[in-house]
Amino acid sequence: MIGETMCIRSSKSDGLKVRLFACLVMLIALCCGKAQAQTDIRVSGPQAGFPVAIPKLCNAGEAQEQASLIADVISKDLDLSGYFKIIQSSAYIETEAKCGSPESVAYSDWSIIGAEGLVRGSIHWQSDQDAFVVELYLHDVLRQKPVLGKRYTSSGDKIRGVAHAFANEVMAFFTGSTGIFGTRVAYVSRVGRFKELFVMDLDGENVRELTSDRGLVVSPSWSPDGKTILYTSYKTRQPELYSMSPEGSVARQLTKREGLEIGATFSPDGSQIAVGASSSGVTNIVLFNPSGQMRAKLTNGSGIDVSPSWSPDGSQIAFCSNRAGGPQIYVMNSDGRNPRRLSFTGRPYCTSPSWSPKGDRIAFVCQEGGNNLYVVPANGGNATQLTFAGYNEDPSWSPDGSYLLFSTDFGKGGARNLAIMSLSTSKVKQITFSKSENGQPAWSPAM
Repeated sequence: MIGETMCIRSSKSDGLKVRLFACLVMLIALCCGKAQAQTDIRVSGPQAGFPVAIPKLCNAGEAQEQASLIADVISKDLDLSGYFKIIQSSAYIETEAKCGSPESVAYSDWSIIGAEGLVRGSIHWQSDQDAFVVELYLHDVLRQKPVLGKRYTSSGDKIRGVAHAFANEVMAFFTGSTGIFGTRVAYVSRVGRFKELFVMDLDGENVRELTSDRGLVVSPSWSPDGKTILYTSYKTRQPELYSMSPEGSVARQLTKREGLEIGATFSPDGSQIAVGASSSGVTNIVLFNPSGQMRAKLTNGSGIDVSPSWSPDGSQIAFCSNRAGGPQIYVMNSDGRNPRRLSFTGRPYCTSPSWSPKGDRIAFVCQEGGNNLYVVPANGGNATQLTFAGYNEDPSWSPDGSYLLFSTDFGKGGARNLAIMSLSTSKVKQITFSKSENGQPAWSPAM
C-alpha cells in the first residue's frame, strides 16, 4: 500500500481544527466541572462529538464493494476514537457515491444536515498497476474547502488498511496524534470449557484463533516490533512460556521447568523478558532472554511478586507484590533495586499494572466489590479512578498512550467483553460483543 499526500495545505488556525479544539475545551470543562451519571461505566463525560459525514466513495463500477467498505471502516474508526459524531447516511441530501472533483462539493447539502466535516473520495481499478487507486479528502464544510487529501494504491486484500490509514490522517490533522487504527489486539477467549489465544483488528474484524491447546492460555503480550506474542499455556498440564507470531505460526516453547511463568513481557528493546516465575511456593520477578534462558532474579521476597510492566525507556519495572500484606503496585529499577510502593487508594487489593507508552502514568486495577481501573503518575502521587461499577480488568495502553483497552462487564454482570476508553473524552467504546468470556487484552505496537 502506498500513501501519497496531495497538494492541500491548511494552517493550524483553520476552521475544523479550531472548532474541534473548542469542542475539546468544552469536553474538559464538562468533565471537570459537572460530573453527571451516565448509562455506561464512567461517571461524567459528554456524549456528543464533532459532526462528520462519510458517504460511500465514487467508483467506476468495478469497485462497489470496496467503495462501501472504505466509508464504513473510516466511520467505525472515527466513531471508536470518541471525538466524532458520525452522521447517518439516511440524513444525506447529496446522493452517495456522487463523482466530481474535490472542488465540486455542494457544501450546502452537508451544512444543512449539521455536518462540519466531510470525508469524500473515489476508487477505481488501475489495470496497469493491478491495484485499486483510492483518493480521499477531508472537507471543512463551513469554510467550504478541502483541507486534507491522500492518494493510495492498494491490492484488494489491503483495502481495509487504506481506510485505517486515512482515519489516522484525520486524527493526526485534528489532534496531532498519529492515531490508533490498524493496530491489533491479542486476547484470551473461552472456547467451550477451555481458554485459547485470539488476535483481531482493533475494530473487531479479522478475528483469528491462534491456539487450540484445549487447556488454559493466559497473559498474552506483544514484542516491541509486533512480530511475536508471548503467553503462558497449560497445554501439557505444566504451565510454560510460549511464543507465536500473530499470523498463527507453530508455537515455540520457551521454558521447561518446574513452577509457573506468568505475565511475561518484553523489555522495550526486545532483549529481555520479565516474568513472574514461581519456585517452592514463592513467585519472584525474573529476567529471561528471548530464547527462554533465565538471566537474573530481580526480587527475592518470600511472597508473591507478579505482573511486571516495563517503563518505555526500560529503566524501571512496575509490578504487583503482597510483600506488605495485600497485593499492591510497586515500581523498582530494572536491576531490581530501589523498590517503592505506588498504589495508595485505600483499597486492600490492587494488581495488573500497565505502564503508559508516554512514560507518565501507570494504569492498574483495585478490587472493591467489583474491580475498577485507576491511573497514577509514574513518579507517585494521587491515583485517579476511571471506572465505578462492575468488573473492569487487565488494562493495556494504546501505542500513543491516549486510550486504555480493558475487559469489562459494563457493570451489568454476565459475560465480559473488550472495550477502550479515551483518556481525553472519558468515553468507553465496546469492541467485542461475545456471549463468551473475552479478557486479558494486549494492544499491539503501532503497525
